[in-house]
Amino acid sequence: MNLTSLLKNAVCKGWTRFTRRWFLACLVLANAAIGVPAIGMECNGKSDALGVGRVIAVDPIEHSRVGTMQYPETLPLADHEIVITFDDGPSPRYTGRILVILAAECVKATFFMVGEMAKTFPAEARRVKAEGHTVGTHSFQHPFTFGRMSELQAGAEIDRGIDAVAAALGSPDEVAPFFRVPGFLTSNATEAALASRKLMTWSADFPADDWKGISSAEIVKRAISRIEAKGRGILVLHDIHEQTVEALPNILSELKQRGYKIVQVVPASATVAKTQTTPEEWRLPHQHAQEAEQDSGQKALVPSAAQIDQSKVPASKASESQATVKKMAAPSLSGIGAGKLALGKGSGGRPRRFVSNRFGRRRHRQHGCLICARCRTAICSDRPNHQGRNP
Repeated sequence: MNLTSLLKNAVCKGWTRFTRRWFLACLVLANAAIGVPAIGMECNGKSDALGVGRVIAVDPIEHSRVGTMQYPETLPLADHEIVITFDDGPSPRYTGRILVILAAECVKATFFMVGEMAKTFPAEARRVKAEGHTVGTHSFQHPFTFGRMSELQAGAEIDRGIDAVAAALGSPDEVAPFFRVPGFLTSNATEAALASRKLMTWSADFPADDWKGISSAEIVKRAISRIEAKGRGILVLHDIHEQTVEALPNILSELKQRGYKIVQVVPASATVAKTQTTPEEWRLPHQHAQEAEQDSGQKALVPSAAQIDQSKVPASKASESQATVKKMAAPSLSGIGAGKLALGKGSGGRPRRFVSNRFGRRRHRQHGCLICARCRTAICSDRPNHQGRNP
């Protein structure tokens, strides 16, 4: 290739990157100014697609914690507006199928990726971003110990996750400054680490309990009933479960039939203007908040950082404290066993050897699967699905 060709390629790549950012900036500005839907009426030949109602740009510093499952504020959404989020991926077995379902309705979501998963499956991570979704992070190892980490420990785990996802996507600019604490088990030390990094901490407004091994029909039922109770907010799902893949088309269909609109969230920046909001928009209306508290299906809300902060717990009490935290945050985790595989022993009853995987899972040498070290379940592209235990 001669010098002229090299220069041409460099200019084209630079121009493509510039025009993509310029287009997003114009899209958000136009949406904020005149309320034009982010997606046109026509979607894949469907005039009635759910689409994206609008895109909002938020300042992570001004509103650093959202999600009424833990915090007073949520995203500045209007009635019947929903933000869809996915945790724990990317996964080669499930993430791609979820992307196809979302694309069929021209819906955009926010994916909170685990660093180790993005490092292991970078092609899936890049596909999520390439299809226009927002990418945040969910730590590197997905530990359940943020509630008792020091600020230094929490910061290191947060940074490793961000670095791994950025490496998978090809640039730190591709990663939104949005973070979700694994299991929602936060602490004052963890909150301080997040604030010092100018990250926006996302809890949620309603879970669908898709990590509890329930059926896809029950996932749809719980998601819709909780959305109806609050009227607007952040839905948390997981792109590592078969039931989630099966439930998602029905969730989107129900949302469309009930008149809900999907909102995509992006970070405000030098090129993307912040969406103008009022303080009241960041809080749920009083009536919906009361109804949500009375929703019997969502009584087990996670505690606040102050309630579960264990960063100062003595080492001798660590195991006892950790058990208490898990019981407070997810009392129905016990009894999840559907889809488990009898793994861990080789021929002749001898234990198989595993290679450590910092996600809290292990890579099996023979099959190349990720094995959950907690529930001994495999996450593979050619094996039964993982019925994981955590948000």
